[in-house]
Amino acid sequence: MKVISLNGRSKLHLRNTCAAIGIFDGVHRGHQYLIKQMLLAAHRLKAQPMVLTFFPHPVHVLVPNVKLGYLSSLADRFRLLGELGVRVCVVVRFNPSFARIQPQKFIKDILVKKLGVKAVFVGSDFRFGRDRTGDISLLQAMGSQYGYETHAVDELKGAGETISSTRIRKLLGEARLNEAARLLGREVTVSGTVIQGAMRGRTLGYPTANIAYEAQILPPKGVYVVRVLLGKKKYPAIANIGTRPSFDRKNTKVYLEVHILDFSRNIYGCCLEVEFFKKIRDEKSFTSPQDLVRQIQKDEAKTRRYKRSSSFLNTPS
Repeated sequence: MKVISLNGRSKLHLRNTCAAIGIFDGVHRGHQYLIKQMLLAAHRLKAQPMVLTFFPHPVHVLVPNVKLGYLSSLADRFRLLGELGVRVCVVVRFNPSFARIQPQKFIKDILVKKLGVKAVFVGSDFRFGRDRTGDISLLQAMGSQYGYETHAVDELKGAGETISSTRIRKLLGEARLNEAARLLGREVTVSGTVIQGAMRGRTLGYPTANIAYEAQILPPKGVYVVRVLLGKKKYPAIANIGTRPSFDRKNTKVYLEVHILDFSRNIYGCCLEVEFFKKIRDEKSFTSPQDLVRQIQKDEAKTRRYKRSSSFLNTPS
């Protein structure tokens, strides 16, 4: 998928595109439905399918004191969009200047002149432009003037509630992984690069891959049954999310580390995706390394039992 960064000085002039517009954080089932409708229209119109997204999240610019984490990194967003069949993704750098753009100017200068839209797909509650004054009615009215279609796609429902990134963030914060996965349309996943840690796990007999994760939202602190995706292969593993209180009670940084079962390769610098399936326990502080090892052995036994009972974890390595 081709990624194009759009700012005020971009000399971009695309033609004959069909665009889905939104933030698409997490690319959940609601996003997937909207994008699939766009792809069908692109085929009908013989237009280039495209996504227009925004980064950083507008909340970070408009309400900077609000701490809103991402469900997926920008790189993961690109990957997920590409897997859906999107061939071009235009990223608008959302900043205070862009936040002040009049909605009519956004339509004329960006959608029409720069992107050459023939059809626009947005959620039914989509608002845009200065003070969020642009809406579906304006898109439709100016579409008649400039010759593009406007499609407002109703939100999907899941268990009687709207599928939204906000709802998934709440479920994830409560470690309700199965419910979050149903709304995402896939397992809860965190990706990042393996970096060198303190190597304590190796001395305990349980070497771990320390992951510099990119997403800002993790499940709550604790130990989890996970699956690690490394290249094209998948491996069952145990993940720990926490501050390592057994070694440093004053530390506040949250680490993500995984012990991959029956695995001994050097993977420093590799990118891993960690899929979360089940929480085993909360994070604990142990008074001795021996107590910690005994607990890890119990965690491993639970993970192996879960692996045997769950076909999706029984993947060849």
